[in-house]
Amino acid sequence: MHVKQRRGLCLDYNSLMKFLKQMVVGLLVLIPFGFTAVVPMSPLPLAIINASESAREAAISGGTKSESKELQVILTFAPWRGELWQRLGRLQLDNHDYVGAVFSFSKAKTIGRLSIEGTLWMADALISNGEPDQAKILLREVSNVNGVDPFIFLQTALLQRSINDSFGAVATLLRAYALAPLNSEVNYQLGLQLSVSEPDSAVMFLQNAARLDPSRKGVCDILEAMIEKSKEISSSAERYIYIGQVLSTFGEWDVAQRAFLTATEVNPENATAWALLAEAAQQNKRDGLQYLKLAQQLAPDAEIVNGLSALYYRRQGKSELALIYLEKALNANPNAAVWEVEIGNTLAEMGDLKAALEHFERAVKISPQDWSPVRALAHFSIIYNYEIYTIGLPAARQALALNPGSPALMDLLGTGLMIAGDLDSAERFFLQADKIDPNQTAILIHLGQLYLAKGEKESAFRYLRQAAEFAKDSRLREMANRILIENGGR
Repeated sequence: MHVKQRRGLCLDYNSLMKFLKQMVVGLLVLIPFGFTAVVPMSPLPLAIINASESAREAAISGGTKSESKELQVILTFAPWRGELWQRLGRLQLDNHDYVGAVFSFSKAKTIGRLSIEGTLWMADALISNGEPDQAKILLREVSNVNGVDPFIFLQTALLQRSINDSFGAVATLLRAYALAPLNSEVNYQLGLQLSVSEPDSAVMFLQNAARLDPSRKGVCDILEAMIEKSKEISSSAERYIYIGQVLSTFGEWDVAQRAFLTATEVNPENATAWALLAEAAQQNKRDGLQYLKLAQQLAPDAEIVNGLSALYYRRQGKSELALIYLEKALNANPNAAVWEVEIGNTLAEMGDLKAALEHFERAVKISPQDWSPVRALAHFSIIYNYEIYTIGLPAARQALALNPGSPALMDLLGTGLMIAGDLDSAERFFLQADKIDPNQTAILIHLGQLYLAKGEKESAFRYLRQAAEFAKDSRLREMANRILIENGGR
C-alpha cells in the first residue's frame, strides 16, 4: 500500500509536470498576442520600412534631396549601416553640403564600409570644404592601395593635382601607368606634371599622349618642342618661363603656376617670372598681388610687368589705373599689338566704344597679317553690337581667312551673323565649328540659341543639354541650364 501510494504520487507528479510544461509553451505562444492588447508594437520598424521605400522611389526619380532626407531617417534607427552612410555622403556631395558629406563619409569609414570610390568622394568633399591637408593624407592612402583599377589612380591623381600635391600626383600616375601604359590621359597627365619638375623625363609621356589621343597632339607637340628647344638653358629661369607660357596658352594654369614658381626659385631677381606667377595665381582664383609688387620693384619699366599689372588692376575694377600701366607697356614696345588690344578692351569696359574702336584698328594696322588683332576687333564689334555690319562681320570673315579652319573663328562669325539676323548662314558656320570641335560648350550654347530663334525647340534643347553636360566651366553650365529652363526645357 505504501509502495502503491508512492507510485501514485509519482504518476501525479509526472502528470502535473507535463501539464505545467504544456501550459508554459502555451503561454509563450500567447504572450506576444497578449502583450499587443496592452503594449503597441514599436513604430521604429514601420518608419524604417516607409523611409526605405521613399528613398528607393527618390533614387529612381533622381530626387537627391528627398533620398538624402529618407536615408537620414533610416540611419537614425540603423546607424551601423555603413553603405547607407556612404550613399548619403555622395548625395550630400552632389548637393554641395560638404560639411554633411565629410561627416557621413567619416561614419562609413569608421564602420569599415567606405569603398575606394567612397574614399575619393570623401577627399573631394574635404577639398571642397577647405580641408586640403586632410584630403592629401587620404589620397596618398589610396595611392598605396594594391589591386586598384588604373582609372581610380587617375582620378586620385587629378584630385591631388587640384590641391597642388604634385609629388603625390606623379607617384600615383606612375602606378596608373604601370597598369595601363596605353592610357592616353595617364600619359598626358604625367607629361604635364613632369614638364615642370623633370622636363626631359616628360618627353616620352607627351609623345605617347599625342599618339594615343589626336586631340592632345597640339599641346603635346608644342610642349615637347619647347622642352627640347630649351635644353641648352636647362638650369635657367627662362626654361621654366617658356614651359609655363606654353602651358598657360593651353589653359593648364595650375601646372603653369608651378613652372613660374620654379623660375622664381632658380632666379629670384627675374621680374618677368614674378609677374607671370602673379597672373597664374589669379587664373587659379588666388590673389597674386604680392608677386606683382615684387615684379614692379625689380623692373618698374618692363613691358611684361606693366602689361600684366594692367590686367590685374582691370580685374579689380580699377580701369583708370589699368590704362596707366597699359600705356607704359605700349611705350616700352610700340609695335606690340596686344597692348593696343588691351587698351581697347579696357576702354570698352568703361563704355567709351568710339575710343576703344580706334585702338583695335591700330592693333590691326600694326599686324595686318596676324589673325589675332583682327579677331579682337571682330569680337569687340559683335559683343557690343557696335558697327556690326560695317566692322564686325567683315573683320570676322577676315580673321577666318587668315586662320582658316579655326572652330573658334567660325563660332565668332556665326554669332555675328545670328545677331545680324542671317540665321541660315549662322547655322552653317556653327555646324562647321561643331564638326571640327565637338562638345565645345560655347558652340553648343550658340547652336541652342540659334534653334530657339528659328523656333526649333527640340533641336535647341538637345544642344543646350549637351552644352551643360560637357561644360568644364561652371558659368557656362549654368548659362546653358538657365536658357534651357527659361524656354520650357529641363
